[in-house]
Amino acid sequence: MKKYLLVVLSLLLATGISAQSSGNESDKAKAKRMEWFKDAKLGIFVHYGIYAVNGIDESWSFFNGYINYKDYMKQLNGFTAANYQPDQWAKLFKESGAKYAVLTTKHHDGVALWDSETDHYNTVDDTPAGRDIVAPFVDALREENLKVGLYYSLIDWSYPDYPAHLRNENRYENDEQRWNRFTDFYFAQMNELSSRFNPDLYWFDGDWEHTAEEWKSKQLRELMLKYNKNIILNSRLQGYGDYDTPEQGVPINKPNNPYWELCMTMNDSWGYQHNDHNYKTPYQLIRIFVDCISMGGNLLLDVGPHADGTIPEPQVNILKEFGRWTSKHDEAIYGTVAGIDGKHYNGPTALSKDRKTLFLYLDRQPNQPVLVNGLDGEVKNVRVVGTDKSLAHTFDNNLLSIEMDSELCDPTVTVIAVDLKKTIKLTEPSKELNEFELASVKKDADWAEKHKVALADMTSPIPAGHYNGPTALSKDKNILYLMVDGKNNGPLVVRGLKNKINRIWVVGNGTKLSHKIIGKQYWSAVPGIAYIDLPEKVLDNKMTVIAVLLDGEIDLYRGKGHVIESN
Repeated sequence: MKKYLLVVLSLLLATGISAQSSGNESDKAKAKRMEWFKDAKLGIFVHYGIYAVNGIDESWSFFNGYINYKDYMKQLNGFTAANYQPDQWAKLFKESGAKYAVLTTKHHDGVALWDSETDHYNTVDDTPAGRDIVAPFVDALREENLKVGLYYSLIDWSYPDYPAHLRNENRYENDEQRWNRFTDFYFAQMNELSSRFNPDLYWFDGDWEHTAEEWKSKQLRELMLKYNKNIILNSRLQGYGDYDTPEQGVPINKPNNPYWELCMTMNDSWGYQHNDHNYKTPYQLIRIFVDCISMGGNLLLDVGPHADGTIPEPQVNILKEFGRWTSKHDEAIYGTVAGIDGKHYNGPTALSKDRKTLFLYLDRQPNQPVLVNGLDGEVKNVRVVGTDKSLAHTFDNNLLSIEMDSELCDPTVTVIAVDLKKTIKLTEPSKELNEFELASVKKDADWAEKHKVALADMTSPIPAGHYNGPTALSKDKNILYLMVDGKNNGPLVVRGLKNKINRIWVVGNGTKLSHKIIGKQYWSAVPGIAYIDLPEKVLDNKMTVIAVLLDGEIDLYRGKGHVIESN
């Protein structure tokens, strides 16, 4: 009877409330509500659930037939949370530099991690853990002054009145009475989460299976605002969310929505999988983080705890390296806004909120001056963030030339701050940045002779955002030339390349180079990131040229990310 009354109450609340709706909110009011989120830059996504027991894909394993439903649900019997210490999680997240964290309160498998009064699976009644996972997580985050995010799957492939169950098996079609019983149920669960935990943010998932009208998205948004007028909702609510959530694939262009967040795994899995050791390096992940910052977005970096609640050591180590880098460069991260166009600087940039400091992100130890092209205004100072050191520089004809001291370079990403006397102003450059960056090396007769075959073949560069440095295409557009100034801190990074790579070599040297594609999802049009290993011994002391032979004319992805609808 108690559960029945709760469901009835949820329906009344969902249909009879009077609250702020997204359509009535001014841009100024939304900006104020979204301010902490936009300033936060780094969040932690926690995929924790029964799927960690066997170490298999969360929910998708049974939906796609990798394991039968009955065997998947047997994992309930192994979920102990015996070493679950959310206070230690929260301390680690804070140390990493994150400002918020999001916990999977219920994935598509329907297992709630809180003490739900609804008649369905939960970790209190149906697992050996016998405890509420969400409540202490929320308390621990608030103890560390971190914002609280709760993930909730609209989809519930276990609930008897939800139509979908397996990819090739539905429970019913077009049964309004059963569908209404399901929406009553999920509104009841959303009432529980809001009334008990009052999160700062909801991260919905699974909206692709039904329309906004079917989900009752408008009523759901109004219900959330009833509990918390400042609540922030992600985009997966069929048009009733606040911010975009591209997944895994890093956008090449800034999303149209000024509020967005890239969610990304450290390896290839969201939840813990014992056989997935394919971790990205801290360098790779921090470079991705910098790309998000430069486009005014956030990174929601995922961890997948073991079934007992401990976080795998490789994930802990990555978070600690994030902590080293974020603590050193905090002024160039939190509260920044999107940077300047790539025609002005070959790499990621950001601006302080008052737009009087330009931050340049540098993933190498350069041999040549660092250039900013088309800067219109006086420069007050140029310095290395995280140190007390200023850098020698010249500023002439709108071209800022900075002499970088390699001893001041960070082992991952260095940040140079250009302090301006007034708010930044930019002008159309008189020449392309590539011309300035290659001008001095082309004057060197020995260098020009060594690279003459490639130089004779080079035409225009590719658009900004794909590679941090000068580029050129061959005349037939089948070869991409990458210029490397100095020593890179890690592998070269090429984003958005749709082509297959046939061969890579060092021009004028002949050394063949290896590469690896990371992050390509079969369900997504977004290409993986190409990482090219570049040994120090093959570097040219002026400018190294790398030739990348493609399987045809170059084809670049220029989109803004994608959202998962399969796994």
